[in-house]
Amino acid sequence: MNKKTLRFGGIAVVTGILIAGVASVASAATQTNGSDGPLHIYNKSGNLVSPSTTIQWNMTGSESYASASSTDRTAKLVCPSDSTAYATFISAQGQERVKANWKAYETAGFAGGVKEIEGANITPDQQTNGTPGQASLQSSGGSFSLGVACTKTNGNVVTAAFYRYITVTPGTGDFTATATADVVSTPSPTPTPVNTALTGSIALSATTTAAVNGTLSLSVPANAAASFGSPTLDANKSKTEGTLPNVTVNDGRVVTRQGWTLSANVADFVNASDNTITIGKANLGIQPTVVAGSTTATGVTAGTATIAEDADYPFTFAEGAANNAVGNSVLGGNLVFVAPQEKAAGTYTSTLTLTLASK
Repeated sequence: MNKKTLRFGGIAVVTGILIAGVASVASAATQTNGSDGPLHIYNKSGNLVSPSTTIQWNMTGSESYASASSTDRTAKLVCPSDSTAYATFISAQGQERVKANWKAYETAGFAGGVKEIEGANITPDQQTNGTPGQASLQSSGGSFSLGVACTKTNGNVVTAAFYRYITVTPGTGDFTATATADVVSTPSPTPTPVNTALTGSIALSATTTAAVNGTLSLSVPANAAASFGSPTLDANKSKTEGTLPNVTVNDGRVVTRQGWTLSANVADFVNASDNTITIGKANLGIQPTVVAGSTTATGVTAGTATIAEDADYPFTFAEGAANNAVGNSVLGGNLVFVAPQEKAAGTYTSTLTLTLASK
């Protein structure tokens, strides 16, 4: 069983809010993470950055450049012949070839019609387009793909993608690139001519090996906190709306595929200035959501919303169906906090605890 907690605060009346807490690629090699070709990262001094080295998010601190070689800073990324432009991008892992799902990007054109890219600047803070944008990714941190994509059709179709997996530290944006290996293609030898007038048969006997189960895990951002807006009066009761940060369930159990249940519990709210004043957890309503575009697993459903002033906890936040929910499931939620009229104005804090269990 896996437990994670989110801390958050709510406001009783109109005081300020305080938060508690592909066409074929001409490259002769591919890369073990699924990239269409090798991508190696060099710093502004022209030195290769090893996977164990921390790289800064912004250009002021440390520019990052892409190369197709671990020994040659100027080695070019070669695009398919039908490419018309290219872009640098940051995406969720597995979404590198879907521009609509890129989280941040910057476009560029080829020089002189040559479909090759030399020294593309992949510094994250230079990628000024996309949603939620590079600044949001720097703030939230997480695991992404960073790379260069060849494009056509006004930049909307990806013809090839070269990328590395990166892990980003929330706040600073400092990141490291996951180690990977180039896979060089070896041409098949030319077969010896045979007498085509004759026929023959060859027996085939292939042995398979069983797949190995991965693990079931829950990932919550470090120092995760809900975000509440300003309170308003509704029927003369303080009402505050907010959102939960995204959390991720990863199910790598490709063999057993049991499915999972994510439950949520809430502690009563306590006044930050006087801990003898409390507001019951039933006054918090939660609407769980499945984040479209980021969830790779199928068969994942959000739980039924709890209603503010009449909420019952614990409750089922989300479920992954058996035989379906392998992969990443990214979940979020909307919040409504209604304070009783007799409660003193102020900041009230509580904790949401998420518990993941296998079916």
